[in-house]
This record gives sequence, structure tokens and C-alpha cells, in this order.
Amino acid sequence: MENQVKCPRCLSTQITANKKGFSGVNAVTGALLTGGVGLLAGTIGSNKVKITCLSCGHVFNPGDQPIPKTEFDPAHFTKFVIVLLIIMAVVVTIAVLIKKS
Repeated sequence: MENQVKCPRCLSTQITANKKGFSGVNAVTGALLTGGVGLLAGTIGSNKVKITCLSCGHVFNPGDQPIPKTEFDPAHFTKFVIVLLIIMAVVVTIAVLIKKS
């Protein structure tokens, strides 16, 4: 299935979706700041859907894009090592020349 919802982190299809509930922390904070009317702050965001991956535990919003994975590329690593060795050889050569003078 092309349109199947997957976890953006591990790409698992083992997920569950729940609505965010009443937030007691928001309600108490709102009540302390504004009085009784602030209790309504606990309902802010209560209709938002949160999806939880049952495989890796990642919590995400509907429509979140997959998290790109970085892959090891041996060709880039080999080039990096060669450049590093050349730089080290130049530094050692300069150090030897400075010590001789």
C-alpha cells in the first residue's frame, strides 16, 4: 500500500493514533495567571492527533516527513582518509624542516 502511514524514524507500520487530552499543567498555569478563566487553557490542543510508533516509541504528528538516514559511503570515506594522510605528511615534513634549521 502506497498510502499507508509509517513512522518517520523507523518506517514501521506498527503505529497507534490518539487525541491529545486535557492538560492539567496548562489548566493550572492558566488559572494561576488569569484566574478561573485560565482553566480553559487545559483544553488547548486537546483535539490534536498524536501518532506513536509501537516499534521505536517515536511520537509524531500526521503528515510528518520521514527522517533521512545518513548512509556510510566508502568512496567518500576513502577520499577523506587520503586527504587526511596528505595533510599529515605535509605537517610532518614542515615540522622536520623547521627542526633542522
